[in-house]
Amino acid sequence: MNKTTLSFSLAAIIVLSLVVGCVIGVVYQQQKDSSQIQQTATTIGNLSSKVVSAVVTYGEITNIDSNRNIILNYKGDTMTIAIEDGAKIYAYENSVKKEVQFQNIKVGDLVNIATTVSVDGQFKGNMVVIFSSAAATAQ
Repeated sequence: MNKTTLSFSLAAIIVLSLVVGCVIGVVYQQQKDSSQIQQTATTIGNLSSKVVSAVVTYGEITNIDSNRNIILNYKGDTMTIAIEDGAKIYAYENSVKKEVQFQNIKVGDLVNIATTVSVDGQFKGNMVVIFSSAAATAQ
C-alpha cells in the first residue's frame, strides 16, 4: 500500500466512525426524550385525575390580563393560571376572610390559588385567596 491509499483509508475510517457515533448519539437522545415525554404525560394524567381535587399555587401576582389569566411569581419561578368564571375569590382583612370579586385582585397581591390541571396540562384556578393586598401594603 502506498501512502496515499493508506491516508485515504485512515480518513475514511475516521469519518465513518464519526458518522456512526453521531447516529448512536441521536438514537440515544431520542430514546431519552421519549422516556421524559412519557413521564410528563403520566404526571399530567395523574394531576388531571378526579382523585386530585386541587393543586395549590402560591406567589405574588405580576400580571392580570383581560381573559382572567393571572401570572404568579415566587422566588423567580413564574406560572400562568386561567381563573375560571365561577371561581371563589376571598381576601383576608384584619384576619377575617370575606368573599370579594375578581376585580379586587391586583398586581402585587400575595395569593394562594387552588387549581385543577386539565388533560392538556393547563392550570385552571377555581379559588383565589388573597393574603396580602397590594393596595393595603402601598398605604
